[in-house]
Amino acid sequence: MKINKYLIWFLALFLFVVGVTFMPKGDTEYPSNNTEYPSNNTEYPSNNTSNMKNVILQMTSTLENSDTQLHFNYAENLGDERGITFGCIGFCTGTYDGNILIKHYTELNPDNTLAKYIPALDKIDTGPHDAADGDGNPSVEGLSGFIQDVNSCDDPLFKNAQIDKLDELYYNPAMEIADSIGAKNPLTKAFIYDMCVRHGVDQTEDIIKDAGTTPKQGTDENTYLQKLISLRDAKLKQEGIEDVNRNQGYKKLLNSGNVDLKTPFTFVAYGDSFTIDGKLYLGEYQQ
Repeated sequence: MKINKYLIWFLALFLFVVGVTFMPKGDTEYPSNNTEYPSNNTEYPSNNTSNMKNVILQMTSTLENSDTQLHFNYAENLGDERGITFGCIGFCTGTYDGNILIKHYTELNPDNTLAKYIPALDKIDTGPHDAADGDGNPSVEGLSGFIQDVNSCDDPLFKNAQIDKLDELYYNPAMEIADSIGAKNPLTKAFIYDMCVRHGVDQTEDIIKDAGTTPKQGTDENTYLQKLISLRDAKLKQEGIEDVNRNQGYKKLLNSGNVDLKTPFTFVAYGDSFTIDGKLYLGEYQQ
């Protein structure tokens, strides 16, 4: 095909004009690869899996700390025969996990203000644990000043230690129990986690055994959860430690049908209402 030379000149001129018009300006800013993230109020990871974990932790936090955020410096003798309850999920000086936590913290930071209580905690651990339904030792001998030291401990590694032991002693075992019985719903998993925190893994497994046929064996999961709640109601009443309403929020969620824990939702803890949104902030937590 014969090409007209004037047409070629016209096209060349047109392309030149277009190129000049749309050429990037010299001061154009491009995204930097050195993205900065806030160092304070660090939010716990928010991918789908960990966000559900945040939701579950927030629910139990309302029951332990009356807040959707974890209270790492909380410490109090509740008079529940478990010694001093402290930290983000209620570690106790009289139920072994308190000593486990302090020893782990001392591994992370040997020069900490709580290490001096380890000998007293060792003595409590070797003593009888026949209080609190066979779960606790009420002794606080040698722990004078412990509450104040926990309250004032601002070491980020203390938070690290608590998150480590929260996962190792409670959250991970709870998820393993949930998997073993074929639980799929986040609400069931959240309830099992809260039982592990409140009663310990061994007693939680006892309740699971008493519930009989599991979802993995063909039982409807919501029906199974209702049975777990009833069994735990009975256990809480038997213990008589003024937290018989601990299951209230789980019952309301089950009745509402929000077994997937779609956020935001209202969770009731001992009569108080909290908004659960999955946004869990750890402050100066060292990741």
